[in-house]
Amino acid sequence: RTVTGVQTCALPICSMLTGAGALVVGRYGVAAFGWLGTILMVRHLTDDQWGELSFILSLLSLVGFVSDLKLSRVVLAEVLASEDGAGDVVGSYVGLRGAIGLVSYAVALAWVAVGDYSAHVVFITAIAGLNLVIMSAGWGIGLLFQARLWLRSIAWGIFLGQALQFAITVAVIALDRSSIAAFAWATVANSAFFVVFLLVAGRHGGRLRVRVQPAKWGVWLKEAAPLALGSALDTIYFRLDIVLLSMLSTFAAVGVYSVGYKFSDLIGAIPAAVITPAAALLISHWGSGDDSFHRTVRQAYLILCVAAVGAGVGFFMAADRLIPLLYTERFASATTSARLLVVGQAVHFFSMLWFIVLVAANRRRLYPITMLLGVVLNVVLNLFLIPRYSYNGAGWATVITELVVSAVLAFGALRIEGVRPLPVGATVKVVGAAAVMAAIDRKSTRLNSSHRT
Repeated sequence: RTVTGVQTCALPICSMLTGAGALVVGRYGVAAFGWLGTILMVRHLTDDQWGELSFILSLLSLVGFVSDLKLSRVVLAEVLASEDGAGDVVGSYVGLRGAIGLVSYAVALAWVAVGDYSAHVVFITAIAGLNLVIMSAGWGIGLLFQARLWLRSIAWGIFLGQALQFAITVAVIALDRSSIAAFAWATVANSAFFVVFLLVAGRHGGRLRVRVQPAKWGVWLKEAAPLALGSALDTIYFRLDIVLLSMLSTFAAVGVYSVGYKFSDLIGAIPAAVITPAAALLISHWGSGDDSFHRTVRQAYLILCVAAVGAGVGFFMAADRLIPLLYTERFASATTSARLLVVGQAVHFFSMLWFIVLVAANRRRLYPITMLLGVVLNVVLNLFLIPRYSYNGAGWATVITELVVSAVLAFGALRIEGVRPLPVGATVKVVGAAAVMAAIDRKSTRLNSSHRT
């Protein structure tokens, strides 16, 4: 079957697995370098310095919703429908993303400048915040690659960029120049390389010119308004806990909590890799009149179910050994909060699937309403739990919020024609296998403890 000029398999799962596989390999290569770099930084920075850097990067992720606004979901449909004029559409989109990236950069600087943060935090934010502008334009270019399913180029771009950042980090430490500023500049080099790589890789796909088209931008922004609002609220409730933790606790507590986010972000690469090709397929198949839309939903669900349950249960069992091994005993106390964050991320797998199903079927109003519910619930839970349980309380707030948000989105998505039935039997088997694995691990742990005694 041919979809937008790209030869794919008869079943959606082939295209989805091929694209997702390339992105997963690339993102886990990124994760490997990122993890090694993080371990090096943790060992060469004080607890407060690591907490400051973690706060800044989390703040930029929080503000980063401004540079996304889920516009890609709207523009992707236009790119798929404009085979010959796709380059012009993407060029205009890159211009819009670049402009929004500048706005998001200003928002991040304003936050730390007006807030009760030191001049040093403001300076580092000014450096690391450049990523908001650079990556905003970069992912604008990446939309053309997504539409064409050229996902290997994206995978190589993010992998080689992270390798460059790791090399710079090692060089900084080897030269005894360790500082938050130096590590922040390394992240900027990573982003710049990614953009240049995509420009070079896509040179044979047609000329790409950045265009300033306020009229077209206005149409996109208006059409994407529900998704933009939902995206903003989604990012807020998913990352606000670190900001609240920095206000209600200490930077040292932020540093401990951020260890869990490293693992959460690691498995978060899986749904992002699956949803990228699934989005193009679902948008293409919606309204086709056959069962291709249902097959795509089913296969995406199965992939995410296996990944979520396997990653969540696997990490839950290994966390108490893995965290001290990688981050030293200094961060052994991060085990509980890390487990909670990974469980929350596993639940988020399904939230992302239900979201893209709603977008493909043009059912966009439920998304912002649900995200608003998530923000309110998350803030209330954090304000209650953080003063009492610190970073572990923030972890529990994340899990509860994710369960509620995913359930509401599922309620809306499952009412769409062509989504049901879900593979209940396969789901039971996956959960059952995970339960057996957990039981065996628990029994083994008890026996080892008994032998040591």
